[in-house]
Parts: sequence; structure tokens; C-alpha cells
Amino acid sequence: MQSLVFLLDVDNTLLDNDAVKADLEVRIGRLLGEARSRDFWAIYEQVRRDYDYVDFPRTLARFRMAFPDERGFPHVAALVLGYPYETALFPLALEVIAYLRTMGTAAILSDGDPVFQPAKIARAGLASAVDDEVLVVAHKEQYLDNVMKRLPAERYVMVDDKPGLLAAMKARLAERVVTVHICQGRYAHEAEHAAYPEWDLGVEQIADLLALGAEEFTPREHTAHG
Repeated sequence: MQSLVFLLDVDNTLLDNDAVKADLEVRIGRLLGEARSRDFWAIYEQVRRDYDYVDFPRTLARFRMAFPDERGFPHVAALVLGYPYETALFPLALEVIAYLRTMGTAAILSDGDPVFQPAKIARAGLASAVDDEVLVVAHKEQYLDNVMKRLPAERYVMVDDKPGLLAAMKARLAERVVTVHICQGRYAHEAEHAAYPEWDLGVEQIADLLALGAEEFTPREHTAHG
């Protein structure tokens, strides 16, 4: 059994997903026009509600069915499916992974659709960075038994931008998990997070982990935010 496994989120933790979406909104608007672009993003949101995660392949399929004569569709599909995610990594993200691997095993634990999200992770260079230890699931906190079976360890470190997810992981694994909040992205500052227990460790950006030693990744006493 390994002593320490780092479980790394992807969107807005290692990769600037907010910037990607903003870029896609601008470029899809140019390809489709304002009205049809609104239709595209409405379908995107409906798919996310239906499946509880972003799913670009389903979004594209539904859009194509709704607007079969849309001439800009091939270009939109090419843009979305071929987006250069390697350009969207946060500064020093790959160096952080390499550094964490000097202290334990690093793995990707991401939510998302089962087809596009793994491809996105590979295209960004993240799959290779963790020797293909990539798990993509709908709800991370419900998949922990599988994670622990695949990567048995004495202690886990969950690195994520969502305090709610970190709280759920802590409730499930207690002292076996160290929760690290990366204060990046649109989910990091939502007001509702004030009700969650404090995470074990908080940093402003993923690159800040380079300044921490193994002794920092230990459980701490928790209180509610206030």
C-alpha cells in the first residue's frame, strides 16, 4: 500500500476552464451569430442539467438535431472537439504534478462525460503527466471505493476548487484524506460555500503547491467558515 496519493481535479484546478469557455463563447458567436449562439449555449446548459456534468458531444448532437441546416455547424464541431487544451493549463501545472510525484502517487480524479473529458485530459498533457492514472466520473464522492481499490493508500490528498466536494470527501474519508482548496475559478468564491467545514489547506493557485513540503499534507481541525 502506498503512503500518499494525490487526487487532482482538472477544471479550474489544473486547467483554466473558465477561460476556455469564455474563448469558446466568443468564437462560437462569430461562427453562428448571436441568436444561434444563444441556442447552442442553452442546449449546453440543458445537457448539463440532464446529466449533472458538461457533455460537449451530446451538446453538439442535440444542436445538430435542433438545427440540421446550420451551415456553421462543422466549424463549431471542429472548434469544440479539437480545442487546444494544452494552451489552457494554469502556470506550472505540469511542474506541480511532477513535484507531487516526488512525495507520492499523483492521479487525476475529474468529473465529466466519459468520452470527451478523458480526451481533453490527454490533449492537455495531464494524462501523460500522471502515467495515465486518470479517473473520470459523474460524482467523485460516490466513486471513492473504486478509487481506493485502484489506488490503495494510507492517506489521500484531494486537490479541488469546489469546497462542497472537499467537504463531501472529508465526510466520507475523515482523517484518511487531506483536503486542499485551490481558490481559482467561478466555483471557488460562491457564497453558499460559507456553510461548509474549513478545508485542511488552502492556496490561491495551483503553483503555490510547489512551496509546500510533505509535512504540510496532514489533516487539521475543521471549523465552519465565518
